[in-house]
Amino acid sequence: MKFNRNSDITKNMKLIEWMKNEILMSVSELFNILFKGVRSADEGLQDILANIIMITYLLAKRLGISFNEIDYKIKEKISLGIKEDHSIEKWYGDLTNLKNHIENRE
Repeated sequence: MKFNRNSDITKNMKLIEWMKNEILMSVSELFNILFKGVRSADEGLQDILANIIMITYLLAKRLGISFNEIDYKIKEKISLGIKEDHSIEKWYGDLTNLKNHIENRE
């Protein structure tokens, strides 16, 4: 099988553009569903949020960032938010809850 570097680069660029578009469309859907009002148990909301997270991981991979590196950065940001007593942590304890969730699934 002959390897065509230009074809591979072009395919990767098209895939990155598709992912960027997918993220934008999903964020738009998220804003729309939140504007209309939605229950947190709504499967549509869960689907949109899961899609944003999934595509973000896949986009990172296409840009040369491993899943583990993204996980590390997320943990780093959570720890920083807890340390700096971010409002979401101070008011609701969400960062600690997320930290515990991540640690328990590992």
